[in-house]
Amino acid sequence: MVKPMPVGVDDFAEARKRYYFVDKTKFIQEFWPNHAKVTLLTRPRRFGKTITQSMLYYFFSCEHAEEHRLLFDGLRVADYPDIMEHQGQYPVVFLTLKDWKYNSWEELQAGISLRLQDFFQDKRFFLDSEKISEDDKRQIRIFLAGESKPMQNEMALSFLLRLYSTFYGRKVILLIDEYDAPVQQAFEHGYYDHAVAFMRNFLSVALKSNPLLEFAVLTGVLRIAKESIFSALNNLEVSSLLNGTYADAMGFTEEDVQKIAADYQKEDKLLEIKKWYDGYHFGATDIYNPWSVVNYFAHRCEPDFYWINTSGNGIIKELMMHADTRTLERVREVLSGHPIDAILEEGLIYPDIYSAPDSLFTMLLTTGYLTPVKMKMTTLGRFASLSIPDQEIEGFYRGFLREYDEAQKKY
Repeated sequence: MVKPMPVGVDDFAEARKRYYFVDKTKFIQEFWPNHAKVTLLTRPRRFGKTITQSMLYYFFSCEHAEEHRLLFDGLRVADYPDIMEHQGQYPVVFLTLKDWKYNSWEELQAGISLRLQDFFQDKRFFLDSEKISEDDKRQIRIFLAGESKPMQNEMALSFLLRLYSTFYGRKVILLIDEYDAPVQQAFEHGYYDHAVAFMRNFLSVALKSNPLLEFAVLTGVLRIAKESIFSALNNLEVSSLLNGTYADAMGFTEEDVQKIAADYQKEDKLLEIKKWYDGYHFGATDIYNPWSVVNYFAHRCEPDFYWINTSGNGIIKELMMHADTRTLERVREVLSGHPIDAILEEGLIYPDIYSAPDSLFTMLLTTGYLTPVKMKMTTLGRFASLSIPDQEIEGFYRGFLREYDEAQKKY
């Protein structure tokens, strides 16, 4: 009997043990030999960023290493002994920022203190170690009490790396999931400058020239401009859906979908799946929307707007509502099958989204609402012809334009 599909399962171990599993461990084999000191992986929401970070945690973490090693038996990475030598060999700090979403700067700081309090609850063993200094133990108790101040929160990531390195006697791997979630929320609620300044310090102190860092992997939806957050880093490699590096690490390939269909004895549904959920291009690789494919099989192969319905699509609708007439005309054109030509700027600064040329289309591309069918570098920048990836996303645009047209009739 085929295992159930992992709808909403972001933990690698849980997915591996209890659910149907699509093997993405090839990413580890590709990543390890030539990885940068800091790698940023940008992909649309619900494309597998969190489970990828979870997979890296279970592979590299020295905590429960033997138990975790069993999770990789029979997977692709197990065929590479030189890579498997690194399994379970490193202290790993794994932090997700996806819930760092608050309506004001004050709420953000209070929320961060509470989330760091929760994080340190599982790290009480540091208090019992003779390796950790009394000064550091006092700082740990401040976090445990939920009484940390903004300056202490800014230094928390660097502090964690130092604690881990001291306790384990090794360099530390840092994994940060959804690094851009607090910044997007801040932009929507009017405290963007405060959030950017905080995130710049929070990340750069830990990542820039840190001798305790083995490597770091960050994931997010957007590549926020280097000048706003990553200005202090000269060791950052970006893997986006445009440059094609690690293209099949997240999302499902044609081979993946064909195997799922065969295992579920639903090969007759392949054309329908392709029509509804295929069409993304990460570099030169054709990619299906993994969230929608998983839900399609979980819901008796009934097509629906699975990915669209996981979000209110608020910031996208807000941006499109503020778009000028010509921009919306181009959106209507792409619905008629005519690609949108645009000059892309991946490194966005949020305040420029409303004013920079073609910024809306860059945002629609990086968030998964458009996909490139052709790209080339020009003297003006990266030129792309963009289209709607699949029938699900087409439904989103048609729904938005109906809402927009109805709203215009009222004025």
